[in-house]
Amino acid sequence: FVNLTQLKNDAEVALKKVDLVPTNSRSRIESMLEGRDEWCISRQRSWGVPIPAFYKSKEDEQGLHEEILLNAESLQYVRENVARYGTDWWWFVSDDEIEANLGDGWKRGTDTLDVWFDSGSSWKSLLDNRIADVYLEGSDQHRGWFQSSLLTKLGYQMGEGTQDAPYKKLVTHGFVLDENMRKMSKSLGNVIE
Repeated sequence: FVNLTQLKNDAEVALKKVDLVPTNSRSRIESMLEGRDEWCISRQRSWGVPIPAFYKSKEDEQGLHEEILLNAESLQYVRENVARYGTDWWWFVSDDEIEANLGDGWKRGTDTLDVWFDSGSSWKSLLDNRIADVYLEGSDQHRGWFQSSLLTKLGYQMGEGTQDAPYKKLVTHGFVLDENMRKMSKSLGNVIE
């Protein structure tokens, strides 16, 4: 989980510098952020971007528990192997190889990142730390991509004294409605084919 207490305050500052179209969409994204205290960034799936954490069982005076390894050294080990063998390396590396490099008992984790964390950090690789002129999506993205992009960027900037969104303008479009004024959706079966 990510505690959003500080990031929500930073988001409030950052959003003041963003132009929102239509203007009433500002209250929508702000109220969604205000009501969000934490973000569960892990998922238990067999696909996706892995969380590069290693685990081992440890017993001490308090009993049996799991120790977690996620530090600069272990991340460097992951980076080097992904660069050498590709992104699937994580899913196919043997326990023996992990132990040979990190020490006895370490096993790779199986949790993946929330897809919103993944897509929300796209600004880092696509924009080379520049700010996008505009993000354009439907109003459902106030809770989705707009918000995850903002939170990942603010988390990245923590400690730098800056509070900049990854975009200058958010443009929210409406949805196409059917004859009953319901949003058209394949799941509702009301689309035109």
